[in-house]
Amino acid sequence: MKRALCILLLLLSVPCLLQGQPMDRVGRGKHKKKQKSSFSEHIDFEGMAKRYLMKAQPMEPLEGIYTVSAIISKRGGFLSNPNREKIIARKDNYAKVVIMKDSENPHREYLEISLASKVPGEYPVVGEFSSLSDGMAFVYKHYEPKQPMVSYSFVMTDYDILDGVLTEVARRKTITYKLSYLKIYPKKSDIALQKTFNNK
Repeated sequence: MKRALCILLLLLSVPCLLQGQPMDRVGRGKHKKKQKSSFSEHIDFEGMAKRYLMKAQPMEPLEGIYTVSAIISKRGGFLSNPNREKIIARKDNYAKVVIMKDSENPHREYLEISLASKVPGEYPVVGEFSSLSDGMAFVYKHYEPKQPMVSYSFVMTDYDILDGVLTEVARRKTITYKLSYLKIYPKKSDIALQKTFNNK
């Protein structure tokens, strides 16, 4: 699967070739009006991910495209009510990611890819998921550049929802980080439609 994704990303990185321009003319268009692609249909990585996720083979329940929201709260502290929880930060739908089965890496069950990219044609792997024995609970490892890896405990509470939590205690304060993943593709209706199509 990783090899196939690399090939697809490589296609995204060569738009000049897809526009049908000879290589010796690529550098001559500095003062000319930018030409539009002659192709009527275009597809980005998200579109390719959707096609992969709706493959004929059975899809894992965790796989899909998600929006991510986060809440940071604290409890306790000097002269504070230890039972009172205060929300100190909230971010709704701040990220969009793809979770896929990683069949190429024996040490990683699922990989998480961010759909936000600063480099055209390159989409960073920002985390990984490992399932526990019951199949509805996961350990999530989040990656950040030049930062230590952070682990969350996740539970799939519904087909479309993943909830994760990380708790830290420092200076009599309990800081809780909550992540909520909402699956936006494929929905249950998409799966049912695909099954109907495959059975024809």
